[in-house]
Amino acid sequence: MKKKQNFKKNRHLCRLLIVTIFALIMTFPSLLMADGAAKQEKFEIYIPTLPAGFGSYIMGVALAEQINKNSTWLKATAMEGRGPAENMKTLIKKPAKRKNYLFFNTTWDIWEAKKGIGPYKNFPFDYDEFRFVTLLGVGGNGLCTLNPQIKSLKNLPGKRATFDSSKGKSRDIAIRGIMEAGNISTDQIKFQYAAGKGAADTLRDGMVDVIYTGHMLKKLPATWANSPFQSELVSTKDVYYISFDKTAVYAFKKKTGHPLSLSQVSPKMLGPLQTESCNILAKPLGFCAHITMPDHVVKEILRVVYENASAFKEYTVMGNIITQDTMASLGIPKDGYHPAAVKFFKEKSVPITGFGIK
Repeated sequence: MKKKQNFKKNRHLCRLLIVTIFALIMTFPSLLMADGAAKQEKFEIYIPTLPAGFGSYIMGVALAEQINKNSTWLKATAMEGRGPAENMKTLIKKPAKRKNYLFFNTTWDIWEAKKGIGPYKNFPFDYDEFRFVTLLGVGGNGLCTLNPQIKSLKNLPGKRATFDSSKGKSRDIAIRGIMEAGNISTDQIKFQYAAGKGAADTLRDGMVDVIYTGHMLKKLPATWANSPFQSELVSTKDVYYISFDKTAVYAFKKKTGHPLSLSQVSPKMLGPLQTESCNILAKPLGFCAHITMPDHVVKEILRVVYENASAFKEYTVMGNIITQDTMASLGIPKDGYHPAAVKFFKEKSVPITGFGIK
């Protein structure tokens, strides 16, 4: 009889305990979650890059698709944008957006921003707050012409040229600086400004003599492909390329600390009339975020890239160089990356390095 009473008493206590636990769970559902899981609530990020047609936009779409396909809690929306300066200014003006913007940026733009030049001249801010998360690709810029008599930078004074989409932007600053380092005056150049296809159209129509070129690194160490606007130009016109002088490039780099690199492109790679090796400027491109983007969000972005690196080449040739070992190959020190990215790279033994382009 006593055993039976004890059994009933214990059963009553068990029921009471179960009811109590259930009540606690209903009141505090986070008690069910592990410490890490509690952070994995639904979160949405936006990925603004350049306008459609540029390689960075395609890579933004690719990353958004891979995140939405491979994460249970992080969602991403790719967006057309205007460029690194506009992306950073958006986050400076609208702090509420800082935690969920993963935007297209370049090491060149960070350099300009920290110096307060170009589009950042009248826009003071602590630009150290913007940190790279992972590699997007490597872009290349050179100069081209339809005039076979224009063979070097020394032939540009007196000509009409387009170095960038607006005065004082990254290519404009770099190319003018290289010319100055080579003792070539830019005072006599008639500058015009246009972006991508617009620049190609003005050259094709004879409105300018020289424009900047666009290329994408598709295989290490120096296999390049033309960007869409450059491919279209080469397919319709006889295009000649103007090589950058190595001495002038590195004199400019040494004087200013500019992060540009030089890549020697083999003959015929950029077009049938490129009969000699040609030096172009190489620019690492990356996905960047404000330092206040949550660590667990950065970690999830990197996990998706790390586990699906081989998928990016299916979107564009720019994605060919995205691998587990190149995610931190922007050629910047570790303090240029988001702290959560540095931690992730260390855990996965991802080298923080550059591409070795000289």
